Amino acid sequence: MAKDGGEILSLIGQFLAYLLGIIIIIQIIKSLFGGTWEIENIILAIVIFNLTITFSIGGYLLSLNTKIAKIDKKIHGHVEWHKGKDSGNKKG
Repeated sequence: MAKDGGEILSLIGQFLAYLLGIIIIIQIIKSLFGGTWEIENIILAIVIFNLTITFSIGGYLLSLNTKIAKIDKKIHGHVEWHKGKDSGNKKG
């Protein structure tokens, strides 16, 4: 099954979110033990992490919207078939 742009964007966003989350957790643990990052840098990283998750969710929603549109088109065609409008044989 071919992936559309929304799915690819979602997967990239999820990968980046996981990677950034791991880096932030490591830096927070280092900071607790007298570590490397200042608190401002940790807060900035958390904000960027939040934006990454937002883009990941946005990509997933684009993918989901595309799938719903395809299903809606199929259901609409099926209902029209039952009404007899698709084949030109109108009942009545």
